[in-house]
Amino acid sequence: MVSLRHMALTLSADTFGVIGGIGAATAGAVFYGNALIGSVLLFRLARRWPRLMVSWANMEDLMRRGRAPKLKLRIAVLCAFVMVSALVEHFMSMLNAVPAFIAVHWQGQPRPENAVDDSQGLFLEFLDEYCHASHAFIFEHVQYNLFTGLLIFVMSKVTTFTWNFVDLFLMVVSTGLAERFKQFNTVVIESDVSALNKEDWRELREYFAALSSLTKNVDNNICSIVFLSFGNNLYFICLQLLNGLSPGSNSWLSTIYFFYSFGFLLGRTIMVTLITARINDLSKEGLTALFSCPSDTYNVEVARLQHQMASDDLALTGLRFFSITRNFMLAVS
Repeated sequence: MVSLRHMALTLSADTFGVIGGIGAATAGAVFYGNALIGSVLLFRLARRWPRLMVSWANMEDLMRRGRAPKLKLRIAVLCAFVMVSALVEHFMSMLNAVPAFIAVHWQGQPRPENAVDDSQGLFLEFLDEYCHASHAFIFEHVQYNLFTGLLIFVMSKVTTFTWNFVDLFLMVVSTGLAERFKQFNTVVIESDVSALNKEDWRELREYFAALSSLTKNVDNNICSIVFLSFGNNLYFICLQLLNGLSPGSNSWLSTIYFFYSFGFLLGRTIMVTLITARINDLSKEGLTALFSCPSDTYNVEVARLQHQMASDDLALTGLRFFSITRNFMLAVS
């Protein structure tokens, strides 16, 4: 509420003519607004999650052919990589916000005249400088005290975790769906299509129909989260580019933090796009094998499967405004 009030009071035509004015006026509202909306959407999804997992389990029970993908290690590595990278980025952002604290306590430089008094203790001194540097917009409307500082410190960590978790959640769900399409394609491609009878083709068609239904069901439940993720990431990529083109601090820590933070944000967005786009890619991969089916074994089940795979545009979407495919990444770029 404070960040929204700050944006309403400061965002004007004059803001666009000040270096960093747009970011100073809107970044707080977007950052905390994203966390609030993301939390609401995830709690809303949690109520539907048991029913969604029942349909997912039914799909897995139906797909008896082929080797089931082993995702435990892959997902663990993905989660560890994203969260450790996010932890490093956030730790660097905290250090970048307290240059005076680092100069005095790490580099042994004399205390600047405007530095925070150290009589309150090391952590409280750090907290004071960190909150005023990273959340200056709040103290234009609220007076600083220990409770406010601790609240800001905790909420900034929760908000950062939520931001990264939303992207990671999309990666994990997309990986699970994509690997099931890969399993289906492996069965189709490795099978001798000329030896498959009508019953075999009917079973394969039912596999794909179950996957198609599950993908649409998942999209119905998480399309708002997809929209939020891409909208938020696109905003902060543009903001980082704007900050990078504007003159700022020349310290080595600020330079390292900018390139690491921008690289991590861009890389994470690309990872979400490519991993999610695999669903669309793999849903069409088996068509080549189907079109090579000999005419003497071609039947109505093959025709129905071909039609469904060719015409069913399976992909996760952002509230139906856009579909996540490889072309989408180039279109956004």
